[in-house]
Order: sequence, then C-alpha cells, then structure tokens
Amino acid sequence: MVKRLLSFICICVLLASCTGSHTHLFHDADSTAVVKSHLEQSLSIKEENNDSALVLLLNAVDYCNGCEPALRYEAYKNISEMYEQKNLYEPQQKFQLLMEEVARELDDKQKEADACLRISMTYMVMGSLDDALLNAKKAYRLSLADSSDFKANCLLMQTQVFLQKEMTDSAKFYLTEAQKTCPHIRKSEMYRLSDAYILLALEQYENLEKKTDEYKHDGSVFLNAELTRLQMSLHEDTENWHKAYDDAQALIMLSDSISRMEASKSMAHIHELQHEQQMQRNRAEREAERSSLYIIIIVILALLLTSCVLVLIFRKKAIIAHNHELEAMRLADESQANEAITKEENIQLQKLYYEHLYAIILPILNANRGKTGHINLEESSWKLIEENTEMVLPNFTSKLRRYHPSLSNEDVRFCCMIMMRVPNAVLADVYGIATSSVAIRKQRMKKKLDADIHEQTIENYLGQYII
Repeated sequence: MVKRLLSFICICVLLASCTGSHTHLFHDADSTAVVKSHLEQSLSIKEENNDSALVLLLNAVDYCNGCEPALRYEAYKNISEMYEQKNLYEPQQKFQLLMEEVARELDDKQKEADACLRISMTYMVMGSLDDALLNAKKAYRLSLADSSDFKANCLLMQTQVFLQKEMTDSAKFYLTEAQKTCPHIRKSEMYRLSDAYILLALEQYENLEKKTDEYKHDGSVFLNAELTRLQMSLHEDTENWHKAYDDAQALIMLSDSISRMEASKSMAHIHELQHEQQMQRNRAEREAERSSLYIIIIVILALLLTSCVLVLIFRKKAIIAHNHELEAMRLADESQANEAITKEENIQLQKLYYEHLYAIILPILNANRGKTGHINLEESSWKLIEENTEMVLPNFTSKLRRYHPSLSNEDVRFCCMIMMRVPNAVLADVYGIATSSVAIRKQRMKKKLDADIHEQTIENYLGQYII
C-alpha cells in the first residue's frame, strides 16, 4: 500500500513538472514570435516612419526576457542604432551595455567586442575620452585573431581619441598599427581623416595637400566635405585666398547634401573671402595712385571702413541666429525624448490600472461562484463593483451615463467588467452564457454605444471615458 502511494505521488510530481515546463516553453515561444514580428515590422517601416519603428522596437524589448540571447542581442542592437540616428546618446549607451551583457551570456567574444567598440564611439561623442579609450582597448583584446578589419577599426578608434586629447605622437603610432594590421583600412574614411589631421598637427602642409587630393579622389561626399574644410582652413592660414575661395565654393556644393547649417557657414566664409579679395585689389590701386589721388584714397578708406563695420554687424547677427537655431534644435530633441518617456509611462500606468481593477473584483466574483461554476452576483456585489470602478477610474460610470442616457444599469455594469479586462470565460460565468456568446454581447453593446465604432474595439472606445 505504501509503495503504491509513493508511486502515485511520483507520477503526480512528474506530470506537474512536465505541465510547468510545457507552459514555460509556450510562453517563451509567444515572446519569441512577438519580438521577431516587431523586429521585422520596424525594419520594414524604418525609412518611412522612424518614430513608429522606434515604438515597435521598444515593444519588442518588453518581451525580450523570455527570448533566446541571440534574438535579444539583435533587438538591443537595432534600438541602439535607432537612438544613434536621433542623437540620443544616453539611451543608446544603455542598450549598447545590454548588448555587451548578452554577448557575454552567449560567450561570443566577437559580439562582445563589437558592443565594446560601439560603446567606445558613444563615449567619444559624449566627451568621455578616457572611457572611450578603455572600451576601444577592450574591444581590441576581445576580437578574434583572424578579424583583422575589426582590430584595425579598434586601433583607429584609439587614434581618434588621442587626436581629441591632442596627443599627436600616440595618434600617429596607433594609425600606423592599424595600417599594419589591415592594409586596406587605408580606404576607410576614419583612417583618411585621422591621417589628414595628424599631418595638420605636425604642420606637414605639402604632404597634407597631396594626401587630401588623393583621398578626395574616391571618397564619399562626407569625407570630401571634411577634407575640403580642412584644406580651406589651411589656405586661410597661409593667406592663399584664391585657393581658399575655390575650396569654399566646392564645400558649398558638398554641404548642400549634408546639412543646411554647414551650407550657411560656408556662405559666410565666401563673403569673408570676397571681402579680402576686394581689400587686396583696393590696396593695389591705392599704392599705384597714392601720389596723385590722395583725396580719392581718403574716400576709399572711408568706404572700406563702412564695409568692415557692415561685415562685422552681419557676422554678429549670423552668429546669434545660428546659436538660436542650435538651441531650438536641442530643445526639440529634449521634447521628443520626454514625449517618448511620458508615453511609455502612461502605457505602464494604464496596465497597472486594469490589473488593480481586476485584482479588486476577483475576490467578489470568486465569492459568488457556485458549485457549477456559474457566478451569481447580488445587487450589493454589483454596487461594490461599480464603486471599485469609480475608485480606480474616477467618473467613468457617470460619464458613460451622461453621454449614453439610454444605457441600463446592467449595460453600465457590463462596460465596467469590460474595462476591468475580465476574461471572456469569466464573463460567460457571470451572465450564464456560452463563451462564444460574450463576443456577440460586446457587438450589441457597441451598437448601443455608437453605430460608427465598428472600426475599433469596444475596449478602446470605452477608454475615452477614463481621461
């Protein structure tokens, strides 16, 4: 008898464990499907609607806990890239750190190294140069032995950090090491920019001229713009106004596809260069006519002085306008970030409302459940349910009765149950109908409320009365 009892207990425990494991597997499968679906949708609309794609990615992240690490890594990577496009560096860094954590969980050194390199770039943009250097070195150590391209990029990142620290010798050393590690890294834009700025810091102007012309030959529009800007600065320093003027015109053509701010700055440089050319011509004329045209020279000087004052005034106004534009852009970015945070908080708060409501009425429903499973609610119980609804969702029932006076007390109470997110199976027990009939009852309620709400669910329609 004892042996039979022990055998029965063992079988029950085994069945319970199997049931629990199957439930967990189904939950994980649902989470994985949701995350994959959101990732695919976000990628499909990324170019057309960047904000909607970001919302989808944020929803995918909410379901990531039940997913496999590789899928979580992909979700974190996509959302960090989205924040990078919006120049929101703090949330971008948050998800990059999550990428690094998941990569360690996967025991994938290359993925961990890639996350560290991304973190290093973010630190550098945010001005944390020491942290950027530490993460770039860590990425280099973690990278695989045969990943020469990646190792070279890690060395280039260290070069960029040392350039910002004005440590030219160290920057030159790591640039040389990057070329040795992967010779074709010379074709990358980061290498070419680093090389050009090192030559400028070392005052090797002739070599810099040759290199910039070589790099601009097959470079992208962004690289050409940066190199042209560097050449223009060099020509201004050497007072080669003719070449500087040509550089400024070329920069305008390139900047037109990059940003309006850069184009405005280039126009200001053109005005300055035109003014300098005019001054040179006027000085030559004054030297030739000094002896015989003294009075004319005085008039010309007066005109030049007036021109200088006007140019200074114009430049001051342009600088003020530019600063205002930058401040407006910063405030717009902050407002956009705050709006996304507020939206997410409202969603979470709404979920808590519904969970709290259902948790309040659940004991009431269970207390009135009969042996057959049917729930018999007395008038006092219904009033208690209405009071609890009003407590969590103030003025919900009063608004519903005011805007829909034809609704009966039973209709209002049915709406309360809907707003509490009571499952259809429980509603069927309350009203003594089949589960399939609950959907029919909701459709009838929609017609009572408004004949034009067929395009949305009754839950969404009733949600307007809790605002």
